[in-house]
Amino acid sequence: MRIKSIVHVVAAWIMLVLTSEFSLTVAYDICDTNPWARILYVALNISSLLAAFYLYTRYIMKIKMQDLRLGKPFPERKWCITAVIMPLAICCFYLLFVKGTFASQNLKLKDLINVLTLSVLSLGILPAVTEEMVFRGMILSTLQSAFGKKAAVFISSILFALYHLEYIDSSDWKKVVLLIVSVGIIGYALSLVTLQSGSIWSAVVIHGMYNVLSGESQILHIDMEQNFSAMWTYTVSTKNPLLTGINGAVGFTAALPAVVGFIVIIIMVKYYEKKEKKAAEKE
Repeated sequence: MRIKSIVHVVAAWIMLVLTSEFSLTVAYDICDTNPWARILYVALNISSLLAAFYLYTRYIMKIKMQDLRLGKPFPERKWCITAVIMPLAICCFYLLFVKGTFASQNLKLKDLINVLTLSVLSLGILPAVTEEMVFRGMILSTLQSAFGKKAAVFISSILFALYHLEYIDSSDWKKVVLLIVSVGIIGYALSLVTLQSGSIWSAVVIHGMYNVLSGESQILHIDMEQNFSAMWTYTVSTKNPLLTGINGAVGFTAALPAVVGFIVIIIMVKYYEKKEKKAAEKE
């Protein structure tokens, strides 16, 4: 059972990488202009991963996709509300308490469409759906059946963090440790939400809305310097790593405000679990 679960974990990782590479190549071969290539890439990536998962679960694992929490229930209202409030609270923290310069860029229509498709599709919907399918869907579920809930949550969270190592300079051990801790906490929170809600979709909403609204996208971009177009920018003056995280693609996700936001979600899950347990004991 444990060997099979490890094989399934490796297979899920491979499917995530291969479908992404396949979709990226095909999309930009067909249409090399933005935003159409980006739209095609996102659609191909999600659909090809879904197809790969369907074939793998049906013919290799011999289970239904529902057994990997890829079906119902759909996102719960409380987590949808949390998905909006948490990233906006992070933005408000920086705008109110961290010295910086706010600017509005008057983008042309073409640039505006490019920014919106990049932020909503490439940075929001795509990683939220594909990464949650893999890490909170197949990996968490298969590890749980073999190693138990606690081990599955921990291991899947570490694997989720390791997957993001490609975005930083892995030769710098301080950055590696910071990424594993910060992104690991995010993965831990999303795993608990998945287990509490019964499917990946509440985690998908939290993940996607965080990517779009937290200051990591090109709608509002918070950083130490601005190197590309965005609707609004906030350039912070501080270089404190607790507030700036890891300079690069991971950015402020590794900073303390984002980590605290996901720790709050962990506390919320524990609260709801206790509430559900008390309600069950009264029945």
